[in-house]
Amino acid sequence: MGLGDRRDQLWVDVPRTLQTVLAVKAVAMVGLLLILEWRFPYQDRWRMTWRHLVRRDLIFIAINGMTLALLSYGMVALAIDLSADSVGLLTGQPLWLQVVVGLVVFEALQYTLHRTMHQSRGPLTHFLWRTHAIHHLPQQLYVVMHAVFHPFNAVLVRIGTQLLPLWLLGYDPMAVFISGSIIAFHGTVSHLNLDMRMGWMNYLFIGPELHRYHHSASSHEAQNYGATLSIFDLCFGSFLYRPGVPPEHLGLSDRDGYPGQHDPLAAALFPFSLAPVRRSAADL
Repeated sequence: MGLGDRRDQLWVDVPRTLQTVLAVKAVAMVGLLLILEWRFPYQDRWRMTWRHLVRRDLIFIAINGMTLALLSYGMVALAIDLSADSVGLLTGQPLWLQVVVGLVVFEALQYTLHRTMHQSRGPLTHFLWRTHAIHHLPQQLYVVMHAVFHPFNAVLVRIGTQLLPLWLLGYDPMAVFISGSIIAFHGTVSHLNLDMRMGWMNYLFIGPELHRYHHSASSHEAQNYGATLSIFDLCFGSFLYRPGVPPEHLGLSDRDGYPGQHDPLAAALFPFSLAPVRRSAADL
């Protein structure tokens, strides 16, 4: 089968499978996680409430729902199309090796970009932090809150950490599909308000026990920049793990110059603002 025929067949089969995966994830998985959070919340103070749902979450879901769908489907489908013709270091290697290397490469790029957003304050990263800071506005942590983000942030992360490296290294389309699904699944689970204890596995994967500290109101605690794997946090001193001890406060405050968590319009315009901000009053 020629490359053109191979690509055409992949566009018929894989995106159709991808649509099914996305539908199951959106309806079954998120629905189940919401039930588990309601029945077994890790912190009652982080529960989803009608006020947060109506005044913040549903608005961001409406704004970003299409963004998430297009990115999840479009980026992976485009990567599949590109990978059908691309040749790189991993072309023809075993599927398991491509998936493992794909996750490590994604994590290396994601960790670098994510930590830069938080810690650097040059002209470019000033904009990047303000774009990313929207995801840190909520002062609660639960599965639906995962949809609170600025569309620019999602586009930058998906293109810079997933699409380009997968294409340049010459991954097979199925490796693109599997690694993309793992990353998307893990991003949702890591925001759970559920007493989900992973023990020693926290030294391999970023789960709720680690990621909730990333949303801490104190920048001294807001570590754990990894999205899926813990390896780079462990290597570069940003790993924070306190079993059974939750952060005292979450989110960013309008007192520090950030938009209120219930002001989506101000959040959408925030990356273009020049008004000074500070990381958190909790550090004082």
